[in-house]
Amino acid sequence: MALLQTINRRLASADAVRSLVDLSDGFDEAFFPTAQRTLRLLLEEVDLLADLPQVVAGAFSRSLLFSDPANRFGIWVLGWPTGCQTPIHNHHCSCAFGVYRGSIEEIMYAVDPAGRAAVETTRWQRTRGYVGGAPLESGLVHEMLNVGTDVAISVHIYAYRPGHHTDSIDRCFKLQSPTQES
Repeated sequence: MALLQTINRRLASADAVRSLVDLSDGFDEAFFPTAQRTLRLLLEEVDLLADLPQVVAGAFSRSLLFSDPANRFGIWVLGWPTGCQTPIHNHHCSCAFGVYRGSIEEIMYAVDPAGRAAVETTRWQRTRGYVGGAPLESGLVHEMLNVGTDVAISVHIYAYRPGHHTDSIDRCFKLQSPTQES
């Protein structure tokens, strides 16, 4: 029975990735909900990372798990050592992510009217199994960090053409200091 459940789970994961590949355009409105569905299935895969290099404590890592043959999106595994964080940033593409292991804090920001500085609006602790992210049109500005004591691992699906961009970040923002005016 357990073997049959494992096989069915793997078939569902493969089908979800195929659904992403089958989209006529990886940048349309169907991409984001399909990416989230795919992540939910991938996060259930116990041996998802079996063929990837092991995440090493103290070193941020980024490994490509799957690249769309039409070059519309990629599925990445990110390793977050304790204290690792991104800059405050937005994205030039739709992006979905899920926490595979550990916990990642996500801080949301609003950008000042001039578009130069960011003001914190909310903080969320994202734990194993969480799936989130945002379609491009949402205007998401956030920062992610591992405040835990163990390495965290997340899986990300980004809808961008690697030939045009080296990563999914569009712009980085500075934190608005208390003395700055909007």
